[in-house]
Amino acid sequence: MPRPGTRAFQRFPAVSVEPRSLQAFALATASVAVALAVRWVLGLFDPSTPPFAAFLVAIVVTSILAGSAAGVFAAAAGLLTSVLMIAPQVPSAFGWGGIFQFIATSGLIIWIADEYRRLLRNVQQKEITLARQQELMEAENSVLAMIAEDRPLVETMRGIAETIERYLDHQVLASVLLLDAKEKKLRHCAAPRLPKAYNEAIDGLDIGPAVGSCGTAAYRGEPVYVSDIQTDPLWKDFRSLADEHGLRACWSTPFKTPSGTVLGTFAVYHRQPHAPQSSEIEIVNLLTKIAVLAVERNNTNEQRELLLRELVHRVKNSMAVVRSVASTSLRPHVDREHYRDFEKRLTALGEVQSLLTKASWAGVDLKTLLDQLAIQPFTGTSDRFRVKGPPVTLPAAITLPFAMAIHELCTNALKYGALKSSDGIVTVEWGFRGTGSQANFCLTWTERGGPTVRPPQTTGFGSLMIEKALAHALGGTAQWKYQPEGLICEILLPKSAFAEVDPEV
Repeated sequence: MPRPGTRAFQRFPAVSVEPRSLQAFALATASVAVALAVRWVLGLFDPSTPPFAAFLVAIVVTSILAGSAAGVFAAAAGLLTSVLMIAPQVPSAFGWGGIFQFIATSGLIIWIADEYRRLLRNVQQKEITLARQQELMEAENSVLAMIAEDRPLVETMRGIAETIERYLDHQVLASVLLLDAKEKKLRHCAAPRLPKAYNEAIDGLDIGPAVGSCGTAAYRGEPVYVSDIQTDPLWKDFRSLADEHGLRACWSTPFKTPSGTVLGTFAVYHRQPHAPQSSEIEIVNLLTKIAVLAVERNNTNEQRELLLRELVHRVKNSMAVVRSVASTSLRPHVDREHYRDFEKRLTALGEVQSLLTKASWAGVDLKTLLDQLAIQPFTGTSDRFRVKGPPVTLPAAITLPFAMAIHELCTNALKYGALKSSDGIVTVEWGFRGTGSQANFCLTWTERGGPTVRPPQTTGFGSLMIEKALAHALGGTAQWKYQPEGLICEILLPKSAFAEVDPEV
């Protein structure tokens, strides 16, 4: 919503003529000429028409459009012209009183017009500033969104550099360098408009007390403003490089952690010698704070990934130890088929751990889980499986029991069901049923084309796992239908156990 008063000023003409320029005085001359022509025509019909009215209008137009100097010129030219060309028609209007009244009125008009111009300039400047601040805020929000989305650090830093370049109307070239704390060197990260050769030349720059703007800023841990590269001693070793690429000024601001550790530098280059203004310094300081957020978020993600990889490595080592102990302790006492099933379960557990790690333990896509734990290990091709259902993410808490249930169903199908026959097909369908608190997730496992199915005499390990480890533990149910043409297993789980997905029938 516009501020009160601004819309009224927008109705007036914008200031478009530079004051005290040839154009300003040409406008004053043209205005006086038009006023003279108007007064001359009116005088033909009525010689007693006031002589100064048309010239006062010319002074108003000139003062508003071209400034007070041009207004004074128009007033003087109007007075001189009227005395020379109109006074013979109405000599009574050119007494000292009439001339004084014209001069006083002209002065008042010029003063009011000048105040209007000043007020209009202020309003226009404030509106420009507000518009630029709005653009800056939108750009900052865009960069913060990139950080929140865990976009690559280089992409985020490029967004930060482009923000300052847009805000300063592309009159600057921005650069972001990251500090290699071990080697004490600055590494290139982002510089959208700097020449590639220049970026390559400063990549790996040592930091020190007199190493250009960036190397010095990183060494001191404080901003370094060089307004003229050609004369500043900090650039003595890099002057020719900067001159080769047309760079004449460089301000560099280090961005640091709250504890004071330098993470990198944010540099702003100019093509001409230029000292920073307070508003420019303020914007750069703000962007460096955003750069700190981006680097720290990236470091946190890298540390998390390192820990997850280490966790997976240790889990796999633990499983290898379990397999080794089991091989030594159980193999002599367990028949080969049961022991092979045990090893396959351990392998499935390891595969699930890998899938969760790749997803940062945020959950696993159900189709991906089926492909990795059912289709690839048991058939190697999707021809034996038909899967259908909406996108569903299994939360980490239920991924492991769900995966083991799928593994047990596959094992049973391979031994006794559809996968035992070369023509057998397994159909897996899932979706959400019901609404509100009655909404449930339903997965149906249907086998066709295998040997004739007969109900088992006892409950096997797989059935127990599906019932206890998956269905009962999560408040759901599992039902088996042993039809002659094939097994049907239906698993129902409450929707609350899943990530938020719109219910589908």
